[in-house]
Amino acid sequence: MFHKIKSLFMKHNRNEFNKFKDIVISRYEKIGIKFEYIINYPKQLISPNEQIDQYATFSYWTFSKLKNFQDLEILDLGSPRQTNLINSVHNNVTAIVLRKPIDGISNVNWVEQDASDDFVFNKNSFDVFTSPSSLHLIGQGRYSDKKDPEALLSFIEKLDHCMKKNSKLFLLMPMGKDQLLYGYHFIYSFESIKKIFKKWKLKEFLVDERIIFCRNKKTRKKNLFFSQDTDTHTFGPGDYKLIYLYFEKN
Repeated sequence: MFHKIKSLFMKHNRNEFNKFKDIVISRYEKIGIKFEYIINYPKQLISPNEQIDQYATFSYWTFSKLKNFQDLEILDLGSPRQTNLINSVHNNVTAIVLRKPIDGISNVNWVEQDASDDFVFNKNSFDVFTSPSSLHLIGQGRYSDKKDPEALLSFIEKLDHCMKKNSKLFLLMPMGKDQLLYGYHFIYSFESIKKIFKKWKLKEFLVDERIIFCRNKKTRKKNLFFSQDTDTHTFGPGDYKLIYLYFEKN
């Protein structure tokens, strides 16, 4: 156990440290600041070469589509908390969550409920619905939610009821061969996604070629971030890409 703890600390050359410290002392003490000096400190586990993940991409993509709008009624399921906070600066955001976050700054309406439960929302209440990487999870019990095989289809029926005419739908979903990973999530083909949202018109989509949950490396397209490639016939069990989808209600 001692060795595992010790390995968390970075090892530095003491001579380099002393030179660095001497310059810090000479510069900072001139303005009245004195430090305590520690040569070994726990490693920073976060890479400085941080990549843009799918949630950040989804947030940017959504913001870019809504940048010319204000005072929209937005319903969300599954977005990172900071996305909802930023969206609430110019819009009215209602977020369905399993547990309410501690939020003492925003006007987000956090609605604590299971996605399988009946909605408390009135008909034609919302202009926009956002959901990154969440719809395929509901009903699986993965996050202590209810196990319900019909959860997604029921959710979409409720969504149809509470969304306004011409409202917008922004989704991030796994795309592969149609599969159920029991207790984990569903995977849908591109054609199945369109069938599930048959009451909505697909306006735009992006297939993420950077973040692919696939063991077949040949599916990756080098030096390409996004494509329109929806062909997943070579994918195996559990393999999928991420697809960003923009629908409008007919």
